[in-house]
Amino acid sequence: MRKLRIFSIVTTVVVLFVLLQGSIVTKTGSGQGCGTTWPLCFGDVIPLNPTLETIIEFTHRLISSVAGMMVLILSFWSWRKLKDIKEIKFFAILATAAIIIQGLMGAGQVVYGQPPLIMALHFGFSAISLAAVFTITLFTFEKKERPLKATVGKAFYRFIVAITIYAYAVIYTGAFVKHMGAATVCTGFPMCNGELVLFSEGMIVFAQMFHRLSGMLLALLIVVLFIWIVKMYRSQRFLWWIGWFCLSLVVIQFLSGISMVLTYNQHLTIGIIHALTISILFSVLTYTIVVTRRK
Repeated sequence: MRKLRIFSIVTTVVVLFVLLQGSIVTKTGSGQGCGTTWPLCFGDVIPLNPTLETIIEFTHRLISSVAGMMVLILSFWSWRKLKDIKEIKFFAILATAAIIIQGLMGAGQVVYGQPPLIMALHFGFSAISLAAVFTITLFTFEKKERPLKATVGKAFYRFIVAITIYAYAVIYTGAFVKHMGAATVCTGFPMCNGELVLFSEGMIVFAQMFHRLSGMLLALLIVVLFIWIVKMYRSQRFLWWIGWFCLSLVVIQFLSGISMVLTYNQHLTIGIIHALTISILFSVLTYTIVVTRRK
């Protein structure tokens, strides 16, 4: 079990790094750094005299391939080793399917080019892959004779499911904004260029403002979740820490989003933090669904 636990942690870190690499590729405009050839780079196994964009894209491909193999190994290994955990089969299949679809979509984008909506889906499958691997990793820390569970009411459980699905939808709105180049279309916050606009200024402004409203609603829902936990379930240590962790993540997400707008999205680190926190939040909420579902 110790070897599986270590391997799962390393796999989670590698998958997370791939997700961040994807943000760097988009931010630096390196998606065509290897031309339109895949899996080769400009027809070569290893590119000769590469530009910075080529190095970024080639490295992303290389580490993505390693991550894919690690996820496949982890899925099979955990399925065999963690048979006592009834949810393991679902998450092993989910992790495998997500990483394969993610890879195929990335290859399709290089060879054929893809519209912003499809590229947003690519990031969405990256988030699913991370959430599945993250959950499997936490399974390796559970005691076989006493799996982690939380006793909650039906309304709270349904709220957790709803907020997880909504967080995933917010991931798509942000990815769509990024891939259609709408991140810097508005200056200032909360208004756009000094005006409260949504539908009247075209699709690109609509995407930016819609994402802002979606993010603010997510923050509000997390605050409601936190208050609910404090009032009803503060005696359950797992939920107590989940409440604080989710609240901290959404604050970081909110502040990093505002910072991206105010700095005209010029700082790569802020964009990485923004993509990182929403992905981790979705992963944490996914595991919370599992724990609160158990009887």
